[in-house]
Amino acid sequence: MKFTHLVVGLGNPEGKYFSTYHNIGFMTAESIAKVLECEFKKKGNQMLATAGRTIILKPLTYMNLSGQAVVAVCRKHKIPPENVVAIADDLYIDKGHIRVSFGGSGGGHNGLKSITELLGTPKYARIRVGIRPEKEPHSMAQYVLSKITKDEQPLIDKSIHDAGAAAIAFIQGDTIEHLQGKWNSRNAKSSTNI
Repeated sequence: MKFTHLVVGLGNPEGKYFSTYHNIGFMTAESIAKVLECEFKKKGNQMLATAGRTIILKPLTYMNLSGQAVVAVCRKHKIPPENVVAIADDLYIDKGHIRVSFGGSGGGHNGLKSITELLGTPKYARIRVGIRPEKEPHSMAQYVLSKITKDEQPLIDKSIHDAGAAAIAFIQGDTIEHLQGKWNSRNAKSSTNI
């Protein structure tokens, strides 16, 4: 089977991080695997699931080394960067919203930065899931590694659902422009700082 697309959800592998904001990429990857009825299997520093011609990846490295697993999968299966979609949390987007983009900077996200550096190009798709705090936290680093609160879970669940739907549409051939038109318009009130 020739694989054509890679979906990568970004997160940290240790159990204590599982239900934190910074692991929303992992949660979305798991949601996509559920919809596409495939299961993750551990292979080296990767958790991989396959559905048709798509590989879904959860890197088991730490966030700032995520690119290692992405590049390994792309090289092995000859998947071009433009067929990669990375899903990550974003501090500048309101909770309940997602933003689809192609290329550009990592926006301060170490996982995206690592993928860009190791792929050697920023030309891959990103789906950013909003985790913007209600008020400025004492420490942003601490905030992203804090547990998602019970009150916010429904909003986060909605975002994960939307991000999964956008990723599946992308691997099924939907254009970035169409996905942006469908999803990004909903972020109008949180367009500053992005």
